[in-house]
Amino acid sequence: MVKRPVTENGIVGDLFHDGSGQPRKAIVFMGGSEGGKTFSSFGIQGRLSHLVGMGYTLLSLAYFKGAGLPTVLEDIPLEYFEKAFEWLAKQPEVIPDGLALVGGSKGAEVSLILGGMNPKIRAVAALSPTSVAWQGIPKSGTKMSPGTAKSSWTYQGKELPYVPYSLTTWSLGTVLFGGMLKEHIQQFQNSAKVEEATIPVEKVQGAILLVSAKKDKMWPSTMMSEQIMKRLKEKEFAYPYNHVAFDTGHNGYVMKNEFWRVMEGFLMENYG
Repeated sequence: MVKRPVTENGIVGDLFHDGSGQPRKAIVFMGGSEGGKTFSSFGIQGRLSHLVGMGYTLLSLAYFKGAGLPTVLEDIPLEYFEKAFEWLAKQPEVIPDGLALVGGSKGAEVSLILGGMNPKIRAVAALSPTSVAWQGIPKSGTKMSPGTAKSSWTYQGKELPYVPYSLTTWSLGTVLFGGMLKEHIQQFQNSAKVEEATIPVEKVQGAILLVSAKKDKMWPSTMMSEQIMKRLKEKEFAYPYNHVAFDTGHNGYVMKNEFWRVMEGFLMENYG
């Protein structure tokens, strides 16, 4: 496996390929609120190498906390991802007619959003996903109020609708000690905001895999995955979709062999 750092045209990531010079189907990996090139440094290089050996070219993509990128997860322009996908399609190691997305946590959120916007996205694996778009995540210690809250995402200069938090200060302790789980569950009572910010997953033009954590203390990923499954069924979604829940914490299943068997099987069956 060959790893090539990417710092072109404002895009930050790592490209993994087999070095043959032959074009392969592409998969884009996107992490969550930790920022940076999550899947380049997640202790899973062997897993990535196996995927490359299966015939894929991979892009581990950063969208904040990288050279020239925003420092916090607020108002991230979706055009950045579109630019990255266009760049990827032009690489000699990539078959340009489609791609798959693998996103974890906030990366799952944006993967499901992007999947409904771009017909070239043929498969989405959403890890610890959400059924709605949430308020952005400012720097720890930031005082928060309705007047200072921002969306996580923007498109064409406008913020995407989001479910806000009731927190007055964004605290790392709140995140580490389970406070965010309670906060996320509580905000589902805000029915008007929830309806406005619900991700239209039925617009994805390809298969969807949802992987959740039953012991998730960051947000209720299993509950939200079930909401997504219900919506897909009600909308008579035309592509395959499945939800697998592991008995772990937030993204804790990433180190499990069973998880990788599930995801690799999903990709081979639905993306080729």
